[in-house]
Order: sequence, then C-alpha cells, then structure tokens
Amino acid sequence: MLALAIGVFLLQAQPEDDADLVHTVDAGDTLISIAHAYGVTLDQLLTLNDLHPETLLQIGQRLLVIRAPEFADEVGAADAVAGAAAENEFAVGGNVESGDLPPAPVAEADAPMRDPADISPQLCFAVYLDDNQNGMMEAGEALLQDATIRLLDANAVEEQRYTTGGADEPFCQRLLERKLYMIEGSAPPGFGLTSPARLHIDLRSGGLVNVDFGAKQGLAELPIPPLEPTSGDDERPSEQPRSLLRELSGLFALGLAAVVFFSGMVVSLFIRLR
Repeated sequence: MLALAIGVFLLQAQPEDDADLVHTVDAGDTLISIAHAYGVTLDQLLTLNDLHPETLLQIGQRLLVIRAPEFADEVGAADAVAGAAAENEFAVGGNVESGDLPPAPVAEADAPMRDPADISPQLCFAVYLDDNQNGMMEAGEALLQDATIRLLDANAVEEQRYTTGGADEPFCQRLLERKLYMIEGSAPPGFGLTSPARLHIDLRSGGLVNVDFGAKQGLAELPIPPLEPTSGDDERPSEQPRSLLRELSGLFALGLAAVVFFSGMVVSLFIRLR
C-alpha cells in the first residue's frame, strides 16, 4: 500500500511542457518535506531551483523536483508498481505480502532541521497602483516607482529609507533585529495612498512580514500624523496647577468644617449655662 501511495503521488505531480516534474507549494510544505516526498536529496532540490536552505516558501510557488529523463523513469516504475499492487489487491483470494513490494525510498536530510525561531526576521514591501481603492494588492495591479518607504524603530528613529523603482519590488530587508518597528509609506508625486501610511510591525518572533502600500493617481496625499510623545512631559506643567488647586480646595473645606463644628459646640455650651 505504501508503494501504491508513492506511485499515485508521482502520477499526480504536475509536469511542465518539457515533462519536468514540478511541485506546487501548499500550506505546511517545507524544503525538507518536499525532498522526502519525492525521494530526492535536499541538495538536489536546492540546486535545481537555485535556493538557499533558509529560503521561505510561498504558497503557490512552483519548484522543479526532477528533470524530464529521471521523471520518465520514475513514472514508468510507478505505473508498474501501482498496476501490480492494484491487480493483487482486487483479485479474488489474492493477498499482497509486504515482502512482494519494493521498499519505499528513504532519503536522509543533508541539513539539520531548523527551528522556526532561528529564522531571521524579514520585511518585504512594495507600493502598487490601487485603482479600485480596495487596499489590497491584486493580480494585474502594477508596481509604482518614486515612492518612499521609511523603516523606524519603536521610538520613531529612522533606521532605513528606500525609494521604489517599480520593477524590483517587493523589496525584502533581511537580517533585521528582533524588535518592534514602524513602517511609513509615501506615495509618488501626483498620487495619494489608499492604505494606512504608518503601520506597527512586531518582528520579535522572527519570520516574514509583507507590507503593501496602495496608491491612486489624483488622490490628495494626506500628511502623516506626528507621533504622540511617549514621555508625557508636555502635559505635566498644565496638570500641576490643577492638582495644587484641588489640594487647597480640600484643605479649605476641611478648615470650614472644623470652624462650624467648634462654633456649634460653643453655642450649645452657652445655651446650657443659661
């Protein structure tokens, strides 16, 4: 049954026009899991696709797994194994013994498994033409040039500045520190943003974050609001007189109550003596 499953898996793989075997990345796929599934080594998979062991895969990405000559041999073997297994399984009184089937291919990983926490933070960004103003980058929406992207730390100190070229985006900034960031986007001249101009980003856990700024020609470019002061020093001078006034009011009320109390005692004593 294991050999049958492997044969069906190979038959359902997606060949290109020249019969190369190509795998389309799905959710949960990793380079090592794909290599194991097809019985190839990690080095072969990396070499065929010009990838690095730390490359982050995207859902829908197509990876070349086996060249056309090797793939033809694999499919022929899969056809034979699947046909023999199906014939033995469904024949009346037929049983398939594990010793009659070839062993499943086993490949050892050429690189150790990497903990996701060890992946360096990466931030990718782009500015696109958002004619429908829905704030989402869709297929067919062109990239824009001459937009400005600023990367700030949590204290609003600028760390990097990037001007889009309209062809090389999304631009990915790697080897960032694990901390909180802010990213600001400014539309090209004559355009206005259709998405928020400033976003807060948490890269303390590593991983990949994609940020896309939409812009449309003819929209007014709204100024980016200034960051609110974090220390609160501007509010303290105005609060101090109010606090002092409240304290004086309380003391005055307490003193007035004491005067009324003692005056009442004096009047009561005077009436009793009479």
